[in-house]
Amino acid sequence: MRARFVFLMGLVLVGLAPVWRFVLAPRWSERIPPGWSWRSTFTGTNGSPDPKTGKFPEVDATQIYERGIHEVSGRGANGLVELEDFVYMRDPATGKKTWEYMSRWVVDPRTGRHAKKEYSDQIYVFPRSVEKRTYKFRFNYVEGLPMAFQGEAEIEGLQTYLFTYKGRAEYTESYQGTKDYPGVPVKPGQEIRCADDHFILRIWVEPVTGEILKLEERCDSGDYIYDIASGKAVTSVLRWTGLSDGDDVIQRAEWIRARRRSLQWNTWYGPLALLGSGVLLMAAGAGLGRSRKRA
Repeated sequence: MRARFVFLMGLVLVGLAPVWRFVLAPRWSERIPPGWSWRSTFTGTNGSPDPKTGKFPEVDATQIYERGIHEVSGRGANGLVELEDFVYMRDPATGKKTWEYMSRWVVDPRTGRHAKKEYSDQIYVFPRSVEKRTYKFRFNYVEGLPMAFQGEAEIEGLQTYLFTYKGRAEYTESYQGTKDYPGVPVKPGQEIRCADDHFILRIWVEPVTGEILKLEERCDSGDYIYDIASGKAVTSVLRWTGLSDGDDVIQRAEWIRARRRSLQWNTWYGPLALLGSGVLLMAAGAGLGRSRKRA
């Protein structure tokens, strides 16, 4: 009787292993699980042009960058989630916001892709098990840019994939202003973009979780208002750079390590442990049964 009970317990565990792996694990490993958020604080620069000459200063001022994403509402009946993100620059001396933009997006929490039909081929966050390929990225002021895989890099003991974009970037909407930032008025037929198409975006991603560890964004040539028809620059707007580094990256690395351990346990280690335990119990039960027969 004891041998049969042990064998049956092992059989139950073996049967539960695929249930864990293929039924429960996908729920536990959603790219955007309930309560998920992202926040990053780092330093950068900000150079405002002279109002008379339109020229940028020789040395740009240091700025505090703040980025964040949080869930606006829980899962709807369709399983989608609405997220709000923000990014702003703040003068460290006065605390005044010198630039700010906020946006909202509806996203599939399982994959991190945009739910809106016209953006369905674009990601809002990098997926689990990131591949070494080009992803079309739409995030805050970034409007569907192709982020190309450039190589691997170890940062704070974590292996990361580097994705980059360099080229044209139009982000007129990001200058529309908020209650704390007056914005930049743009006439019909005009747009704001990085001069000479020198916009640069670099993102270091931990490939198992898809979480961003480090971020660099810059327009060294400066943003200008352009006349769309002629393609000519009308007015200089802002020159800026931002790079997450130091304590921000260290804290992110620790958070990502914890997320990766949890994800790996939920998707692989747990089911394998269940399967292995079940096989051992079945073998033990069979062994006990043979011993009783010989006795």
